[in-house]
Parts: sequence; C-alpha cells; structure tokens
Amino acid sequence: MVLTSSIGWILIVSGLVTAGGGLAGLLLPKLLLRLGFGEESPSPITVFLARHWGVLIAAVGVLTVYSAYVPAVRGPILLAAAVEKFAIGLLIFFGPQKRTPVMTLIALTDGLFAILYVAYLAGR
Repeated sequence: MVLTSSIGWILIVSGLVTAGGGLAGLLLPKLLLRLGFGEESPSPITVFLARHWGVLIAAVGVLTVYSAYVPAVRGPILLAAAVEKFAIGLLIFFGPQKRTPVMTLIALTDGLFAILYVAYLAGR
C-alpha cells in the first residue's frame, strides 16, 4: 500500500506542521487569536488558554514526528492525534463561532491529516 510506504514522511511533515501551529499558540497567542479566530482584544484568560492549547498541540506534533521513527508507539499516538484533529474540525465547522478563512484552513488541513492517520491505522 502506498500509504504504508509513505507514512514516515507523512508523519514528519504533518507533525512539524502541527508542532508549528502549537508553537504559534504558545509564543504568539494574540497574533494567532487575531489572525486565526478574529479575536481583536482577547482577555488574559483567553491568552492563557491559547498558550496552553499551543503547548498541547505542539506536544501532539512532536509525538507524531516521534512516531515516524518509532513504529511501536505509532498506533496510540496516531489515534490520539486523529481524535484531536477531528475534534478541532468539528468544533470549527459546527461550533457557534463565526468561521474565518484561517479556521477553515486549519480544519481542512487537520481533517486531511486525521483521515491519513485513520487510513494508515486501518490498513496496517
């Protein structure tokens, strides 16, 4: 299967993209909230939660990259990453907030990654 033979680089690329998004949330929360979610004046608690969210997302990204090199841990890491990525997509597309173009891009990208992870897990 093509997916199985390509999974290493898929996990590295998708993990780096995910970790980069998480680092943006951690290091540049106000910019991320403004550009990504249309939040012009976030409260201190919103900034705190964006930073915390950033740490969690970066961790998922780093673990995804790690799983590219350690196949023994791949299953649980990809399952957790797929759940996280499907969840953000559902929240963006079906949540009450006004969706921005950046939010749509995040949801579509994460959805694609989640589909790849699930397809890999189903076929191995």
